[in-house]
Amino acid sequence: MNENATVAMVLAGPWVAVLASAIAGRLGRSGDLVARIAAAVVGLGFVFTAAVAIAVSTLWTGSIQVGFGETSLQLDALALIMSMLVLGLSSLIQGFAVRYLRGDPRQVWFVVTANLLTGFTVLMVCAGSVALFACAWVGAGAALVLLLATYWPLARAREGVWRTAVRFGAADTAFLLAVAVLLVGAGGDVSFDQLGAGASGLSAPAQLTLAVMLVLAALARSSQIPFQGWLPFTLGAPTPVSALLHAGVVNAGAILLLRFAPAIAPHRSVMIVVCVVGAATLVFASAVRLARPDVKGRLVFSTMAQMGFMIMACGLGLFAAAIFHLVAHSLYKSTLFLGAGTGVRQHATDRDLPTRTAPSRLVAGLAVAISVTVTVAVLVAAKLVLSPAVSPSSIGLLAFVALTAGVTLAVALATHFSIRTMVVGTTVTAAVGIGYVAFLHLFTGALEPGVPVQGAPGWLLVLPAVGLIAVELLARSSTGAVWLRDRVYTSALAVSLPRNPIRTGAPL
Repeated sequence: MNENATVAMVLAGPWVAVLASAIAGRLGRSGDLVARIAAAVVGLGFVFTAAVAIAVSTLWTGSIQVGFGETSLQLDALALIMSMLVLGLSSLIQGFAVRYLRGDPRQVWFVVTANLLTGFTVLMVCAGSVALFACAWVGAGAALVLLLATYWPLARAREGVWRTAVRFGAADTAFLLAVAVLLVGAGGDVSFDQLGAGASGLSAPAQLTLAVMLVLAALARSSQIPFQGWLPFTLGAPTPVSALLHAGVVNAGAILLLRFAPAIAPHRSVMIVVCVVGAATLVFASAVRLARPDVKGRLVFSTMAQMGFMIMACGLGLFAAAIFHLVAHSLYKSTLFLGAGTGVRQHATDRDLPTRTAPSRLVAGLAVAISVTVTVAVLVAAKLVLSPAVSPSSIGLLAFVALTAGVTLAVALATHFSIRTMVVGTTVTAAVGIGYVAFLHLFTGALEPGVPVQGAPGWLLVLPAVGLIAVELLARSSTGAVWLRDRVYTSALAVSLPRNPIRTGAPL
């Protein structure tokens, strides 16, 4: 099979599903049958893409690239990883939706728009030039808005559609202006290989403005401050829509930052802003997540916090680490959304259990000492053995990961301190730490951009670390800081709910 056919087969799955679904829907076929066919076609696309990825990594070198002039499609490491992720998750979620939406009059609408979103997303990650990426980016945004309108008669769904469209429209306008500047300056489309040279031909103020406009689009698509107002209002969509949204679409910001790194990464001031915005969103969303009483609401703000971490890693110049976290987040968050019903039952069970007594000072001290020792020792040893190359940003990120892993282990030990808990907790922490360093090393070798990166200084990670520790302490406070905790709780809950609902024709 030649390169043209290979790329076409990778891209074809969701578009064939869209065509088949639309035709079957017009012919009045059962929505259940349409959904099954679409899920199977996208699943075959995933299988083929996985086979191509194996062949490229074992038989060929570099990437597969086809196109006309500078406008091209490419199957490099990023494109193959993200295509497998998007196609695999889309197929699984659509398979879940076959049962979830069975008999629903909007089932065919979901199938068509879900595959439109899948198709544009795969096209975006496989784009090898600026113009093609921009077309796919706008198409994915429009498809998401249509997908969120699956339950359009519900006022809450219309509210989410409106908020998403307004924020995407504002940020994408800046993005398209930046793309237009690049295309006019180059006299046509620009491949990502030539993006750095094209951007460097502009004046210094124009380069900085260009980088800022590109960053705005990434922040909006990932629901970062100040564009965070759309994601919490998408809960009016059915669970399969939420799973597809949180498993892949909100990750697009990191893809944009990585593909356009030659135009963004050389500007240290812009990278610092990216890092700070991601860190602020991480702390903000973590605080609000604790205040939300509903399971899906907590999952939404958990996603926003994870996207903040991802954007923060990009600001540090650790693009490969951001993609690694993107993949991990997509896999587990889609599972959590599809199992939201189980989460509701578990929450009801936990609520009826007796309140746990606070651990003694001795137990708390031992838990902290063990967690700090284990996490630091495991991560340092794994780093020295598996990936000895270090930089200030990578050390900072590793310290941040050690802090969060240590807090998790300390909470588990303090909640129920026993020999069994200690053995299981330390074993799991060691396995996760070693796996994290190993996979991060592989992703860095495959995805790190080959351009100079002026990342934000690693010491900026102190800010989100302090913020997260403060949030955790306030959440567990039972004495002196109760008034502060309650104030933070009420403020966080207030910002997560609509204060001035947009008029949508029906009450919210």
